[in-house]
Amino acid sequence: MLETAILVLLYNKEMKDSSTLNSLMKSTVQYSKAKIVIWNNGPKKLNIVNSQDLIDLGYQIEVVETISNDSLAVIYNRFIKANPAKKYILLDDDSELSEEFISASANSQPEHLSLPIITSNGKVQYPSIDRKRYSSLTEIKPESRIMTIGSGLVIGREVVNALKQHYKSVFDERFYLYGVDTTFCLRVNKSGQAKSVKLITGFDHSLSKLENETIKMVRFRRIERSYELGLKLRYYIPLSRSLFFLLKTGTSVLKRLCLGKRYKVSFLYVVKAFISGKHYRSND
Repeated sequence: MLETAILVLLYNKEMKDSSTLNSLMKSTVQYSKAKIVIWNNGPKKLNIVNSQDLIDLGYQIEVVETISNDSLAVIYNRFIKANPAKKYILLDDDSELSEEFISASANSQPEHLSLPIITSNGKVQYPSIDRKRYSSLTEIKPESRIMTIGSGLVIGREVVNALKQHYKSVFDERFYLYGVDTTFCLRVNKSGQAKSVKLITGFDHSLSKLENETIKMVRFRRIERSYELGLKLRYYIPLSRSLFFLLKTGTSVLKRLCLGKRYKVSFLYVVKAFISGKHYRSND
């Protein structure tokens, strides 16, 4: 069994342009008995596949290409299932990994769920504990509610097994892009695995919500957020609370439309997701 299985998920980027992969290559700290799975999720095949520098550092390397922007939940679950390891590290392609993060994640144990302290432009963005953004005063209790993003998660084998026992899978495959990390955290909270949480030194990460984007991308994210909300209300919130929240959301959307303003979600898509129980890209 591997000590560490690392997933680096590429999207619209060549391997040589990934700050995550470059960080791993430049680091003076390496993971032992480790495999790196470089997963290209599209939108086109890689022009150049060259992982020799990482192989020379002692890493096992596998390159996987799915070019249709597949479900993150499916990718994460496939990665975990295909690579028996004591711990799993999930990484995007655009993170500046510090030596401290690599060392801390390498030392994470099978019983730990290690959450990196993520910064963007020098400011802490994640994790949040009990609905408060991390600070030096943050205290994690066994009953604490955690929330973070997927990039940088270090999931120990024992946590994987506990989540599978409760939910049959680690990540919820009813979600595609948005909601994959938040529903993972909800599963951790509901299954009592917050007791396994350990905060570790993090890294600087590009957060899409903080960047200027095209109108097309803004519309895409609005639809994704809508389906994320509808599906979370359907599967993770009691029915009475879900119906109340749907009514509240509909009222808020109507008010903003009357003022000529857009809301962060489309009420129509939220309701469609809630009623159908399926993501619009689902083949089921």
